[in-house]
Amino acid sequence: MLRYIHVQGKEAPRFHFRDHTSRSFKSVIQSLVNGSTLVISSLYRTDVIYSGEEDRSEDILKVWELYTQPIASKNALSFIKGRDRTLETFFTSLVSLSSVAHWYATYLDEFGHACSLDYQNPILQDLKSCEKYLQESHKTVYRPLPELDSSDLLPSQEVFDHLSKHINEFLN
Repeated sequence: MLRYIHVQGKEAPRFHFRDHTSRSFKSVIQSLVNGSTLVISSLYRTDVIYSGEEDRSEDILKVWELYTQPIASKNALSFIKGRDRTLETFFTSLVSLSSVAHWYATYLDEFGHACSLDYQNPILQDLKSCEKYLQESHKTVYRPLPELDSSDLLPSQEVFDHLSKHINEFLN
């Protein structure tokens, strides 16, 4: 099962990893979940996506606190489980982030760096396939476009229904 811990917005800087810390954190998480892990951390958004039958989110938060600072409130974080909900949340929250070009560019730099370090990561391959599918569907736009309100860019449920079918075929 795909699981996702996500923070974005004004609370995100408190959860940001710096430089090599992200790789170290990822290694610890991989040993905890016994499966694939993807960690992307920028000053404005951090994503931890992992696969595993057992929910290890609480353990991940404890480790996260060791790397950053104590987490006073979990309200800033989103906890998602399941492939469809994870993919939907990942991409719709990316739409929101894209409304601020600097934040989005910073995140994309970190995402590209994560890709270069771990290009064969199965989770990363799934995300790339989803992105390609969304681009080809022409039913949604999630890249920042000038003079458009970000609410106009949110994908429709129909797109995610198609996306879920595509991903299920891809993964199984």
